[in-house]
Amino acid sequence: MPPLRPLTFALKYFLSSRDINKPFTGGIGSYLLQLMIVSFLQHRSREDASRGCGASGRHFNLGSLLVDFFELYGSDFNYVTAGISVRHDGYYFPKGAPDRREVFCSPRGPFTLAVENPLDVEMDVGAGAFRMQMISRIFGHAYKTLVAYVSEPALLSPEESVLARILPVSPEMEKRRAMKAN
Repeated sequence: MPPLRPLTFALKYFLSSRDINKPFTGGIGSYLLQLMIVSFLQHRSREDASRGCGASGRHFNLGSLLVDFFELYGSDFNYVTAGISVRHDGYYFPKGAPDRREVFCSPRGPFTLAVENPLDVEMDVGAGAFRMQMISRIFGHAYKTLVAYVSEPALLSPEESVLARILPVSPEMEKRRAMKAN
């Protein structure tokens, strides 16, 4: 999965810049994020293969993958009824199924992310992400922001980046930009 690493870096920075990257405060930790990305890429790969586009992952445009990730987890994914498994080439499962209900239906409410641990199927990796409803809205906003600037490039000056609309430019990035310009 060639796009896994760059997507992980971008999304970890995205979460960190909004302080929603810590599981103990209800955010998405590294392991959960990677399982979400793997699941997304598994489903995307199957869709591409069924359309005759190939499933190697070598032709993926990282920008389009990032937009699609935000669309999936920001508006399309049904947190109330669906759980995620990355085993057996990845699939979604009903959280309320009799054999899954005890582990994956959260007493904190229906809007939680249920993600099966591939190493221990009786463990919900997403259980700690109790602020998932807010995080989903943040993903949805990022999706809408990126789509707006991609569909209307005239909104940006030539020096501006579409990605900078959702990822803040850090002092380190500014320093590198200045070094590159000199």
